[in-house]
Amino acid sequence: MLIALAALCAGASQASAQANTLSGVIRDSRGLPQAGAAVELLRPDLSVVSEVFADEHGRYRMEGILPGIYDVKASDAMFLPTLRENLQVLAGTRLVVNLTLNTLYEAFRWLPAKPRQADEPKDDWTWTLRLTANRPLLRLLQDGPLVVVSNGDGTAPELKARVTVRGGESGFGDGGLHNDFEMERTPEDGRAMIFRADLSQGNPGQLADPSLNAMVGYEQELALGRTFRAVGAVETRPDIAGGPVGQGLQAVDLRSGETMNFGPAIQAEFGEETQGIRLGDTILANHPFAAVTVHRGAAFVGYRVSTAPGIQTVEDLDREATVEPKLGERNGKLTLEQGIHQELVAGKNEGNTHVKVAVWNEQVENPVVAGGGNISAADWAGGNLLYDETSDLVRATGQSYTGDGMLTEVEQRVNGSTWISFELALGDTLAMADAAPGTDSLDEALNGMKAHEMPMFGAGVHGKVEAIGMQWRASYRWQNPHTLTPVDAFASGTSSPYLSFLVRQPIRYRRMIPNGVEALLDVRNLLAEGYRPFLSSDGSTLYFAEAARCVQGGLSFTF
Repeated sequence: MLIALAALCAGASQASAQANTLSGVIRDSRGLPQAGAAVELLRPDLSVVSEVFADEHGRYRMEGILPGIYDVKASDAMFLPTLRENLQVLAGTRLVVNLTLNTLYEAFRWLPAKPRQADEPKDDWTWTLRLTANRPLLRLLQDGPLVVVSNGDGTAPELKARVTVRGGESGFGDGGLHNDFEMERTPEDGRAMIFRADLSQGNPGQLADPSLNAMVGYEQELALGRTFRAVGAVETRPDIAGGPVGQGLQAVDLRSGETMNFGPAIQAEFGEETQGIRLGDTILANHPFAAVTVHRGAAFVGYRVSTAPGIQTVEDLDREATVEPKLGERNGKLTLEQGIHQELVAGKNEGNTHVKVAVWNEQVENPVVAGGGNISAADWAGGNLLYDETSDLVRATGQSYTGDGMLTEVEQRVNGSTWISFELALGDTLAMADAAPGTDSLDEALNGMKAHEMPMFGAGVHGKVEAIGMQWRASYRWQNPHTLTPVDAFASGTSSPYLSFLVRQPIRYRRMIPNGVEALLDVRNLLAEGYRPFLSSDGSTLYFAEAARCVQGGLSFTF
């Protein structure tokens, strides 16, 4: 009798375990399924109970889970792991948990909510650091990496802060020793706020006042599928001068945008930025943009129009790289790079392969050309240069042009932690004509720049060394050395010019260094390729380049 009863209980327990299931979908911040993502079921002590991998549609499923309290962790190469805590599994439980993976870059910014299917359970993470009923925030696990997790009772607003100290041989407007502070706060459901500040001082021995770059942003979910975002930024750079009388850059930038989802297949967005800039002269400008994308399964097509470099989507509004105005000077007057860019794009994101083809037409007004060298008094008096005394670089204004182009991008996962990518483009770009040594003045060199159709190709690889937590990216993007502006001047997503790489390495020495400390190294155009030097008629030696070499390193602290 006892044996029969024990067998009956064991059978009931086994049947109960078989009935307990956990399933869901793993996506990235754009809503794309992440095939091959690892999903782990963890006990409260973080020991692994079970591990599965998402299929080609990002779906996963676990069966035979015994009743208890568990955590679910999703991870994939080049993404921050995402953790859902305190899942209670009872007899006969069928849980659905959808998780979103975000990159390290995206963890410092918010992303708009993705569309949902009508019959799909609500996603726990509608965007990075946005509060839902279970109060997500950023936290550190014992092994060091940043993860998105859920808090307990959610009685207080959540706060995340990061401090970074960096310096090195930087680009125009980004030199000196930087102290960056970033804070994100989610005061209530459906809202998110962000604050960033960058306080930097020039090189040792310089007497210029510190430079300040600060940004405040706000996001509100208006309704399901609609999101509004507003960003304000101010910048003061006393070390930037415009010849011959302008000294000290001051800029104010107000941006806003809205995203809308018309069902699961159509997304639209629109917005604008208004800029006020003063550097001896004053510029007021307004730059609208709009885009629409239609999805059919893994394939998509889209159209976008923009009027300023880098600002093509709502997601770009709070990207730091797009905030600094692209300024030049011509005949003593301040100029701003702008124009109109129209683009048609089609592609497919399926499994481990992403493909995109884009064609565009653009009118580029006042293209900015970077350079450096020994500036003579005559060059400075001509009023065609902006000078940054911290980085010792200059900017000038090239001739406006109209052009067309085409770009193909392919990205392929080669294993669980490594992706390779290729870019091939043909389009118009500003190029510098050859001149006999010592015959051209600076003014003649600028007027001699003309638009030419040029090829561009690039290759990159990125991944993560799981054993030590290091994330890395290396790329090489080549253009004809005569070119002074990139192919597709308005693009914000192409790789850095020539040989470039980025490394982020957690420092894990627990006796002396707490978790949350990372060393970073960012190098662009390591070999200083693409420089076009010339000797002007007054004897000064100058050069122009699509991008000057930039080397930065530092430490980052996350709280």
